[in-house]
Amino acid sequence: MRQEEIDHFIERNLKNFSVNSTGWRNMIRHMLFEFAIGGWNIENDVFGKEKFGELCCNIYSEHEELNITLKNIIDKYSTLSTKTCEICGSEGKMRTIDSWQTTLCLSHFLEQQSVIEIDEDLNVKSKGKKILNLKDVTSVEIEYDLQGIWFTGPELDQEEQVYFSWQQPNYYLLLKTIPSHLFAEEIQYDVSELFNNLQDCEICGYKAIHQRECLRCHHEPWNDSASSIEDYGEKSGYIKDCQIELFIDEDDYEKYFKYDRSFEKVPDHQILFSHNDLSEYEKLLF
Repeated sequence: MRQEEIDHFIERNLKNFSVNSTGWRNMIRHMLFEFAIGGWNIENDVFGKEKFGELCCNIYSEHEELNITLKNIIDKYSTLSTKTCEICGSEGKMRTIDSWQTTLCLSHFLEQQSVIEIDEDLNVKSKGKKILNLKDVTSVEIEYDLQGIWFTGPELDQEEQVYFSWQQPNYYLLLKTIPSHLFAEEIQYDVSELFNNLQDCEICGYKAIHQRECLRCHHEPWNDSASSIEDYGEKSGYIKDCQIELFIDEDDYEKYFKYDRSFEKVPDHQILFSHNDLSEYEKLLF
């Protein structure tokens, strides 16, 4: 098969892939090339799309042996797509942004995530853009577990309420800053109880434990149940493992939440794991 025929097949079919950006373009080129040399009739078009952060391609042949080859190629590039940034093509991983799954490198992940910013004039901003001023808010609705807030007011978009959630850095700082009179009376009590009764987290070092869960690192404090003792031996073993997880930061949560100013740091917080502990943990993980 002539190179120019393969090139024409690739260029003709690139436009048949519905993807979010150009980061997968070379990967799709390589996949189409493998289809061509694998026995696919290059007179026939190929179609594909991004779905839940993964490259999907439906292609079928009546020849069973060719179908096996095609499936192996598709599986190879579907797997590769979950490790390739959709925007720039560099190394990435599956992320969730605004409830949508996508595959991004760390740089583009952080670029697309929104961090809540609150200035001294009570302007609430995201990605440098002013969203609202708390002085203009006339009504606040809050989820029963205090993990999401909707704002309404004369200066805000009446078609769509402004919403913030616990998944954004500085969410709890925002919750603490909202004038209490905007909340219903029972919510005022719940918010006050939350911030007045926070406990120190021995894992991440923030005063952020509420109802047996840290609102900053989302670990539970140690409990001396039979299962905990069986898994970790003692309290220090549990804290050590959780601290190593935070340090390794496999899902890049800590890199995103380094901007969070919602909670006070605990003075004299102790890191319990050593370099040897980290090395042993990494052997099991990687």
